[in-house]
Amino acid sequence: MTESEKFDLLLNEMQLMRGDMQFMKDDMHSMKGEMQSMKGEMQSMKGEMQSMKDDIQSIKDDMQSMNDRMDCLELQIKSTERVLRNEIKKSETLILDEVERVHTILDNHRHDLNAHTA
Repeated sequence: MTESEKFDLLLNEMQLMRGDMQFMKDDMHSMKGEMQSMKGEMQSMKGEMQSMKDDIQSIKDDMQSMNDRMDCLELQIKSTERVLRNEIKKSETLILDEVERVHTILDNHRHDLNAHTA
């Protein structure tokens, strides 16, 4: 192979390498664009994730508030049940006292032989 042929072969190989390098540069440029796009999407996702975290925290706070209200309602129900039980017992005692009073009156009346004489 002559010097000229070697030189031409070398030039051809350099041309091929330049083409390959240009192809790689284009690929890298394309990859940079894709990476920028992915960075933007990741930022958007970070914002959405933060929003979701805030929503979850809000739900937790609402649940805690509801639990507190339920606890308060349970205490009120128990208190009301106690008051009603006491009121029922008082009412039963009054009724029984009145029944005893009426029985006493009837017993006294039954034993009073002059009460029904004409």
